[in-house]
Amino acid sequence: MRETGEAGQKWWFSPPFLILLPVVMSFAAWLALNYQRAATHAPAASWEKLAGFDHPEPAGLHSVALLVLWYGAITSASLIGWELASRRRVSPRLIAQTSTKPFERAYFFVILAMAALGVVYAYYKIGSTYSIVTSLANQTANDFSNALPGFAGPQTLRYATILAAPIALHLFRQKALGWPYVVIAGLLLFLNAMITSRLGLMMAVFVYLALWLRAGNVSRGRDKRRTRGPLVVAAIVVMLFGLLTVLNYSRNANYYRDLGVNHPIAMNMYQMGAYLAVPAQVSLGVADALTRGVWKNEVGLVEATDAVRPTFLQFDKTSKDEGRGEIFYGHNASFSESFITNSVFADTYASYGVWGNFYTLGLYGLAGYLFGWLMRFSGVIAGSAGVMAYSFAEVWRTQMLNNGIVIFLILSTAGSAVLALEFARRRARQPGRVRQQVVTRRVIDAV
Repeated sequence: MRETGEAGQKWWFSPPFLILLPVVMSFAAWLALNYQRAATHAPAASWEKLAGFDHPEPAGLHSVALLVLWYGAITSASLIGWELASRRRVSPRLIAQTSTKPFERAYFFVILAMAALGVVYAYYKIGSTYSIVTSLANQTANDFSNALPGFAGPQTLRYATILAAPIALHLFRQKALGWPYVVIAGLLLFLNAMITSRLGLMMAVFVYLALWLRAGNVSRGRDKRRTRGPLVVAAIVVMLFGLLTVLNYSRNANYYRDLGVNHPIAMNMYQMGAYLAVPAQVSLGVADALTRGVWKNEVGLVEATDAVRPTFLQFDKTSKDEGRGEIFYGHNASFSESFITNSVFADTYASYGVWGNFYTLGLYGLAGYLFGWLMRFSGVIAGSAGVMAYSFAEVWRTQMLNNGIVIFLILSTAGSAVLALEFARRRARQPGRVRQQVVTRRVIDAV
């Protein structure tokens, strides 16, 4: 089994698996919904509201081959970057400094402070526009995100909850943090998820998986791994499904009731099915148009660099809410216009043409390198590798690597690490603490 750093790197936490598994799930959901539509003979109008599209796009040999080529290329680029980083030597001194308990605690509290400030400010802005209690009672929590500005500001700090909650749980399991902080960080994550829906929760799960792997929990004994590993994964899946069910019900219950779906779990199943299937539907429609030569989006070499430019530096970009209808894809894909993220493949070509897709391959190579480098750390820093892992897992749906959220979390990792290192160094230089450490060493030596 391949290893990197001090703990085993699992094959299922690598770019190829992270990219391709969601792609397979997307097309499987597309096939399942088409089968259900054929079996139930549901009307096209109501079915589009439930499944996200009223009829399937053709899955011809040439269009499928184009998609296989695209996903093969983007997986290969990510894998090359990951392999290069896995072979790069990281300073043992830096790894040791960022693995101490004082550093990890300081790092967590910096992240937690940012998260708390961001959540409090966000709900202050929401409360000044909507009644929070009324929105929750009417299952219209979508109002929350509409009340916040679409640019960076103090509300952006709330995304630090994505790091804070899994780090709190990790440090609690390492006996380096008390349980009240786990509750506080978890509550902040849930409050942020009420605004951002599933994104915050899903990314936080990936952050915890990275921490869990680097802590060596999956390599401490073959028997323990075999018995506990599946249980841990099953527990995470059940908890995540339950949280998503609650969040979906609070946001979209009235929508599904109007379509005759009344059970919260059934609502969530339809929500997840459409969420997975629509990107496959759009990808097939765009691939079919390209292979038949009926659609060409010609974008210049320089203009196409917007495909990899950070979103907060794209000042003249078109709002997704305004630009993701069927016209955005040249009327080559049939789907509900409420879906605004429909695969990196289709969205990149529709916005930036062929050159945009080429630039995107380079971006994923760089992301693979950063992912592999972060996984070399053995402490809390490795958790941010989960942010990159989640970005890989979203290739089937949307581009996350140049998204402001991802860039903010990576910059927060670097900034918080610098502050935590300085705090840990100052604490170690305190005279009383130095004497205490000397006495402790002498007692250990005597024993």
